[in-house]
Amino acid sequence: MELRTKSKRPGMNCYIDVFYERTKGFSAFINDRNTYKMVLVRSGSFVMEEDGEYRVITAPAGLLINEKADFKVVSEDGVESRTLFFKPTFIREEFTFEALNSGKYDKFYSAMKDDGKKTASDKITSTERKMDLLEGEYEFEECFSDSIYQDYLLLSEFFGRDRNIVCYSMTMQEYDTANRLSASVRYDLEEQPDNFWILRVRYFIISLLFAATADFYINWRQYELYKDPLVADVSSYLWNHLHEEITLESVLKRFSVNKNTLNDAFNKEMSMSCMAYLEDLRVNRAKKMLQFGDESVSEISQICGYDDTSYFSKVFKKHTGQTPSEYRKQMKALC
Repeated sequence: MELRTKSKRPGMNCYIDVFYERTKGFSAFINDRNTYKMVLVRSGSFVMEEDGEYRVITAPAGLLINEKADFKVVSEDGVESRTLFFKPTFIREEFTFEALNSGKYDKFYSAMKDDGKKTASDKITSTERKMDLLEGEYEFEECFSDSIYQDYLLLSEFFGRDRNIVCYSMTMQEYDTANRLSASVRYDLEEQPDNFWILRVRYFIISLLFAATADFYINWRQYELYKDPLVADVSSYLWNHLHEEITLESVLKRFSVNKNTLNDAFNKEMSMSCMAYLEDLRVNRAKKMLQFGDESVSEISQICGYDDTSYFSKVFKKHTGQTPSEYRKQMKALC
């Protein structure tokens, strides 16, 4: 199948290299070798394998997958996803895969200022280091203001982090924003209401790329890897059911494992027992919601699996030294 969209408008006999698909689970074309993929995971959780290790991703989340990736899903639970396929030449005709992977645009970055550590010939090729340059004492090439290099930076998440798949968590507010842009792409691709639909599709994709490369996503990138598939599967389940009542007995029954085997695996991998890890997940989710969300403490308590708000506050203070309200006040002051 060609992942492209044909114009239905009179007089516009053309195709564009953009395709949108909404599916339960993941698209059958997720490992297409001719496109970049931007995936929004609306619900559920899944475990993916990377070089013999396992990564747990829980919704809402996003994935950036390049043309070289081998995306392997080991297990999934209730996943619904939206996938946007596109060729980088749709953003700019110079951006073939060969050109982007060749390093020809790396002159966007130059050397550290005169401190003896770098010379002008020391080009930085890792996007992860490039992002670090933005906070350091570095100089940029004269082409810094050229639009081609700015467009290149938008796409650099796909090819510059020494990995073929980048995963990042999202708050519900961030997901809703990305989903609206994604839905706008879908509408224009399917309905093509006027002769400007291609222009709008390009605008919406660029807006999604801006969101995916924005600094505030960096802290939410999901880089955690698990060596034990049992730990990965249980972690995925815990993430996806944080709002529910979960007991050790229910976990043991669901995964047909005994208590010692489960806790030995978690202690070896996470340096804590399974239920201690569940508590840690719930507190960390609460911290993110308190910092970025507008829900009340009582609502957050319920979402994180605590029916008793007073008990939730006690657990939260044990982990952070602050009550949920004190933590939110401190985070808002920092922002």
